[in-house]
Amino acid sequence: MDSEVVTLGVLAIVVAGGWLIDVLSHRSPSPLQRQMVNQIKKSADTIRGASLR
Repeated sequence: MDSEVVTLGVLAIVVAGGWLIDVLSHRSPSPLQRQMVNQIKKSADTIRGASLR
């Protein structure tokens, strides 16, 4: 029984540590991500402005 509790505790610590690393390492978007977002917005604006046939 103790072995299972320790295993679950270690697993919980590993998951929490991974989540914490993910949260702390999340930074502003990279230049490529910003360019992609801008291009998608431009494309959406173009599609909205296109006349429907």
